[in-house]
This record gives sequence, structure tokens and C-alpha cells, in this order.
Amino acid sequence: MCSEKKINEADHTHHPSQAGYDACYIPESVRQYRGEPLYILVAWWCLQQHDWVNRNQISEAFRVPVQRASYLMAYLRNKTRRVIVESRQMLLANNVYRYEIQVTRVMLPGSRKKRLPGEKRRLTRRRIGNADTTQATLIWNNLRKGNPSPVKGGTNND
Repeated sequence: MCSEKKINEADHTHHPSQAGYDACYIPESVRQYRGEPLYILVAWWCLQQHDWVNRNQISEAFRVPVQRASYLMAYLRNKTRRVIVESRQMLLANNVYRYEIQVTRVMLPGSRKKRLPGEKRRLTRRRIGNADTTQATLIWNNLRKGNPSPVKGGTNND
């Protein structure tokens, strides 16, 4: 969203470096995180609310248009590396859905453990498909030999 940004200390506005976005207000409760991207500031603010938050509340707190607040909510739902968020739809009386989010955790930037350059990543093995291990081994061996024909044998589940 926003990487490096300018912050006006006099009126506590956040000026994103990315073109196409207007400045927004930083609420007092999240000013200690002012070096963070806007979506992280919104996440910290939502976490402090201890309740479900909708786009109108974000729009009012950060003085951004409602459409941009909706975009920030969607961004928070998809940025799962640093923010843990729950979302729900509330059906209003006029049969319109209102989306709400509740932030349960925000990770600090240095909280993720980074691998050292020479350290190997632990690979996980996942089973894909419905073949048992003997069939999978036969298929793999045939493919390695250059024989793409289907494997005959294995278990018979007819």
C-alpha cells in the first residue's frame, strides 16, 4: 500500500508516497506506529476498538472516503502475514449486507523469524490425489523411466 511516506507533525496527516491517494488523518491512539503503512495503522486502531468495525468507522477515524475505507478493510483481510483478522457480513433491515472486521492480532515488523542465508527451509510433503503410497511410487518410478503409460497393478478398489 504505502511504503515510505511523509507525515505532517502539525496536523498529524499521513501523506502516502503512492500516487492517487490523498492524505489522511492519524488518530492519536496509533501515532506511536506512524512509520508503518496505512493499513497497519488501521489494523492497530481496529485492535484497540475491541469490537467489530465497519467501513464508516474507519472512514470517520482516519478521515478518508468510505470507498477507501472499504479498500483498506479488504487489504487487511488479505494481508495475513502481519494481521490476523476476522470478517463477517451483517444483514441490515433494508436487506443490504454490511461487512465488518475484527482485528485479533497485529504482528510487529521484526516478530517474524528470518532464515539465515545458508539455512535450508524445511520442506513439507503433501499428499495430492487419491492414490495410495504404493500406487504413487509405481507412478513416480514409471515417469522417471520415461514410461508415461498408466500403471497396472496396485490395489484394486472395484
